[in-house]
Amino acid sequence: GIGAKLASPSIEFGEDSDSMLVENLLASVSQHQRQKNAEQTKNRMKARVMNGYWCFCPPVGMKFTHAPGHVGKVLVPDEPAASVVRDALEGYASGRFETQNEVRLFLESSPHFPKNRNGTVHFQKVTNLLGKILYAGYMNIPSWGMKMHRAKHEPLISFETFQAIQNRLKGNA
Repeated sequence: GIGAKLASPSIEFGEDSDSMLVENLLASVSQHQRQKNAEQTKNRMKARVMNGYWCFCPPVGMKFTHAPGHVGKVLVPDEPAASVVRDALEGYASGRFETQNEVRLFLESSPHFPKNRNGTVHFQKVTNLLGKILYAGYMNIPSWGMKMHRAKHEPLISFETFQAIQNRLKGNA
């Protein structure tokens, strides 16, 4: 050993069996409190999502803000990135961008779309963007048994546009 000694301002640690029992009980109680807190946090998040509010990181082109008529924060368009995302999504849905690579090049050419350190947009980012139903005002969280759950935020694109994108993705796959 290195000769270190466990010390606490509130508990006297000892080497005897009673001291070790107390130490183990306190550790178990602390672990239980952490687990309980995690459960409560997840339950609050689930309840918030059930009420139509996104509670994870906002996608590119959206941000959280307090808005009248909403409890807590709600997603709103984050301009100017929101317009770039909308143009990319609508452009792909309409066929103005024929390929996902054309969408990627469009996003790279926009000064308002976040890029990698080397100034590029990763292909996976385009795939994620095109598949994000959140932009159409719905939430999918399969791990919570939620599919096509209506969200409270204003969508960036119509549901029809989202469907057109999905149909093109299936056709181009």
